[in-house]
Amino acid sequence: MLKTFSNLRILFTVLLFVLFLFSGCNNKIQFGGKVTDSDGQPYTKGYVVFTNGKISARGKLQADGTYKLDSLKDNDGLAPGTYQVYLSGHHNHLDSPKGILAVSDIDEKYESASTSGLSCEVTKNGHFNFTVEQKNK
Repeated sequence: MLKTFSNLRILFTVLLFVLFLFSGCNNKIQFGGKVTDSDGQPYTKGYVVFTNGKISARGKLQADGTYKLDSLKDNDGLAPGTYQVYLSGHHNHLDSPKGILAVSDIDEKYESASTSGLSCEVTKNGHFNFTVEQKNK
């Protein structure tokens, strides 16, 4: 009898955890936008990343400069809140005598959430469009 009660308690705890996990996934917001460079051309390299220090979502930049955020699966969005925004994986890789170099054509400040100067309040389905400054302009 005691062992059956213990097994039921474990099963009940696992079920509560699963319900809690899935209930948190239902409040995600579809979110995307467009990135352009300082000449107004679409920026098409790498990913846009939204983070608040606890959770992150990213969107791959497309040929037209648009992105849609994914957190756990394609196009699933992210939870409401305030996020810092930065770019990742946007470097060109060049061969050099010292090996492969990662070279960026945008200002380095956009590579980190703490230096990009970009933030976004996500409260409903929507878009966050922004412009990145190019180097040497």
